[in-house]
Amino acid sequence: MARRENYFTNGDLAELDLARDQGERTEQSSVISAQFEKILDALPFYVLLVDTRHTIQFANNAFRKTYGVTLAELEGRYCPKFVHGLDHNFPGCPVEQAIRGGPTEKEFYSKEHGRWLMTSAYPTGAKTKDGLDLYFHTTRDITAVKENEAALRASENKYRRLFEEMEDVIFVMSPDGVLQDMNRAGLALLQIPSRDDLTRVNLFNDLSLIDSEWGPFIDALKARGHVVDHEVSFKRADGTIVITSINAALEQEGPDEGRVIRGIMRDLTRDRELEQRSIVDEMTTLYNHAFFQNYLLNQVRHIRAGRSSELSMLFLDIDDFKAYNDAFGHQAGDYVLRKVGQAIKTALRGEDVAARYGGEEFTVILNCDYAAAVEIGERVRSTVEDLCSAFANHDIKRSVTASVGVATMGRDADLAEKLVTIADERMYEAKKRGKNQVFAG
Repeated sequence: MARRENYFTNGDLAELDLARDQGERTEQSSVISAQFEKILDALPFYVLLVDTRHTIQFANNAFRKTYGVTLAELEGRYCPKFVHGLDHNFPGCPVEQAIRGGPTEKEFYSKEHGRWLMTSAYPTGAKTKDGLDLYFHTTRDITAVKENEAALRASENKYRRLFEEMEDVIFVMSPDGVLQDMNRAGLALLQIPSRDDLTRVNLFNDLSLIDSEWGPFIDALKARGHVVDHEVSFKRADGTIVITSINAALEQEGPDEGRVIRGIMRDLTRDRELEQRSIVDEMTTLYNHAFFQNYLLNQVRHIRAGRSSELSMLFLDIDDFKAYNDAFGHQAGDYVLRKVGQAIKTALRGEDVAARYGGEEFTVILNCDYAAAVEIGERVRSTVEDLCSAFANHDIKRSVTASVGVATMGRDADLAEKLVTIADERMYEAKKRGKNQVFAG
């Protein structure tokens, strides 16, 4: 920790009245003016004025009070003898070092006092009446400072350990995106070899973003000074796709320093994978039955709240699937389920939601009216017939078709459960009428 030991200005030093008019000196001191004596006596630490022979020319009140002496008793005394009981200058004496090489300071622990002390010495630029150079020699109790430093180091070490052990990524970067600091979790997530490589990485420029961008993040920092839950997805060097959520703030680093962005980046990849597994049918990669039910209920609520006006659904069943399974085995049947799922995806629009309802049954939720739903149902049916035929796919043992039922909210039903029931009944009606067709009532 940097310290400034010379507390005296050039104006203060001018108050030293060596070899000048004796009338300006105090009765106590023969070297300094009354005004400067008051300054030194007000200081809480020891101040000595010592000449090149180590003779004490002045000692302030703090020193005199501790040693129980008057200034008259001190003047002319040999400093090492009076203070340390030595008849010679001891090695490392601050005054001796100041005489030999200029200003010096030294901190040490005094076992005698059980305290940390800081001693220093530096030339005053003035001389005694005998022409000897005069030096300030100060001793300060720095125990509180050392204890504060130790506490600060302990606190810094504690938070550094916390910083390093956090599973979330903690980072500091410049406003233009250059990394300045990052914990171990961040180095691992971004595949940065070591902390020495941080400043070579610019988050804004070096991440291979996927379906995300930094623009809204930067705009929010400029407008509000902070960002909450900004999602960034990117591809790492090893090809892994990573999904993250970032909270960050733009802060002033210090009074004389620039601004930095401090943030926490949370890896959502695992959570999103688990979330996806909870709502997706593993066999077909369509949504599962639970997701279908929740989504349909939400869509019906939107209809009732006036936020949406059109809702239809398809209920689809693979024709003669049990016979296919019995003839060719369950592995062949599973393959057909996957291919039918792919065919349904191929036929639908981006906003349509398809799910595996159970077994060989599938549902599709459509934001459209009755006529459009019938048209989409026909497209789904024909796509299944085309892509799941033995002619189009040699792994399918015989051509696969599907029967489709259509129902529309408002026209056919007012409740979600009723909508499913009607679409299901119409799917069975399509089977009765010959299969591989759409029935819409």
